[in-house]
Amino acid sequence: MTLHPLDWGVILAYLGFALSVGFWVRERAEGGKESYFLAGRSLPWWWAGTSIAATTFAADTPLAVTGIVADRGLSGNWLWLSMMAVHAAVVVYFAEKWRRSEMLTDAELVSIRYTGRSAEYLRVFRAVLFAVVYNAIILGWVLRAMGKIIDPVFRWDVWFPTVTGHLDRLWPGGTTLGAASEVLTIILLVGIVTLYSSLGGIRGVVFTDLIQFALAMVGSIWLAIAAWEAVGGRAELASSLTNLYGDHQYTDLFPSFTRGWAAALRLGAFTFGAYLVVQSFGTIPSDGGGYLMQRLASCRTHRDARKAAGLFTGLHYLVRVWPWFIVAVAALVLIPIGQEQTALGGAGAPVAGDREMAYPVLLFELLPVGVVGILVASLLAAFMSTVDTHFNWGASYIVNDLYLRVKPDATSNQQIKVARTCVVLFAIASILVALQIDTIEQAWKWVAFIGASLGVPTAARWLWWRVNAISELTAGGVGLGTALLVTLGTSWLYEFQLVVTAAASVGGMLIGIMFGTPTREEQLQSFRDHVQPSGAWPGTNTKQAFRQFGGIVLRVAGLVITIILVLLGGTWLLFHP
Repeated sequence: MTLHPLDWGVILAYLGFALSVGFWVRERAEGGKESYFLAGRSLPWWWAGTSIAATTFAADTPLAVTGIVADRGLSGNWLWLSMMAVHAAVVVYFAEKWRRSEMLTDAELVSIRYTGRSAEYLRVFRAVLFAVVYNAIILGWVLRAMGKIIDPVFRWDVWFPTVTGHLDRLWPGGTTLGAASEVLTIILLVGIVTLYSSLGGIRGVVFTDLIQFALAMVGSIWLAIAAWEAVGGRAELASSLTNLYGDHQYTDLFPSFTRGWAAALRLGAFTFGAYLVVQSFGTIPSDGGGYLMQRLASCRTHRDARKAAGLFTGLHYLVRVWPWFIVAVAALVLIPIGQEQTALGGAGAPVAGDREMAYPVLLFELLPVGVVGILVASLLAAFMSTVDTHFNWGASYIVNDLYLRVKPDATSNQQIKVARTCVVLFAIASILVALQIDTIEQAWKWVAFIGASLGVPTAARWLWWRVNAISELTAGGVGLGTALLVTLGTSWLYEFQLVVTAAASVGGMLIGIMFGTPTREEQLQSFRDHVQPSGAWPGTNTKQAFRQFGGIVLRVAGLVITIILVLLGGTWLLFHP
């Protein structure tokens, strides 16, 4: 898999652009933490919405989708499609509340929602958990995916064999990133991201995200069209799948509980439904916190925040999924399972041990000179848009929720210096974590257990006054402890382990509510005045609270059902002649 000089020209031009952005917006990023992390709350809504979409379109996603479809068909993608419930809730409810809160991080919300020493402990707990643990896992899996893509392209072992030979002898065996040559490329790319994201702050991140998303969409659509033509269109694709795999379920959006992978795992409809509910808030904070909140808080008004969330949700579920699905299903025909060694004249051999590799293999086999460079650049863009966001977002926790609590009189220059140092440290940590990740799907599951341990209390604190800081701490402790027990001590299905973790977390929350100190009423009133939440609060009529909550649930359900119907219609039009 070698690149033509024209392809290299496209790739280098993109990398040069990304690097120049950081220097271009550097001065505007040095106005303090509000400017560095939230762009002075001045982002247009379509900038913010597109930036969120770019962040979630990492280089790992099309590879992971390709691997999931080969293992479980389209229905296996509910591992991440289930997040639409949380994203719908953000559009309907949380986006506006986050902008009204005027918080810099979601951990800071703890200080206006709760009182007492337990609130301080909770804020630090959430800041460390998301900035360090959660962030490092996500960055690690993104680097893991990028390693698969660029290893055949950046051939340091060919260009500088003496240098890489020495490094290979020093490089520890058994790491998932492969040889030292692959790691050199990762270090180069991470170095570029570190430089422009640390210099330009969130403005540099968002501006590059706009270009990165456009480039990523062009590349993925181009490959999808090439794969569609290679399999002969809809009718030929369907007949080829039947000839190869018989009575298959590869193109069904929902699994069958009488045959296929769900039946093989003895996964019933109830268990699958419970899993979807938990998985919906497993991979992301259930109230749309984290980097999503950061973009929403950067918008000009609370109405702009809601529009940004709506734009992201539409792009995420109704626009960019189709190129991924087409390539993943076409790969089943072009590189049949069990026939990888001979597929595509032997070019499919790397896929034999890892079906996720089908995506980069098809990239090099199906696209012409120049277009290969565009698609490789688009995957680099997808990779960089995710990494730069997590660098900036993770640093916001360290500065706002940890450093300023120790040194509240820190100057703007000191805050920015700490933020830039954190970006470098996150870059190093992400490379170390990537060395331990075997598959992208495996890392997704690790993150889901963190989300399942915190999901219910995180959402409930916006709707019910009885949730207190102790209940969030007990929910997190019990949930994370249960996750360790079920993953290390049982052979249960992942889906069942996730449901058990979430149930234990709810139990921990209720214990904390019963025995913890309630939040002072004046604090609750201050929170209500500031954020204007719905639900059950002191002085609120019970019937009114249920009516407000029911209205939110109905609107969220309506948006989710609409998305599902569009996905069902699209999959039938594409794959069922």
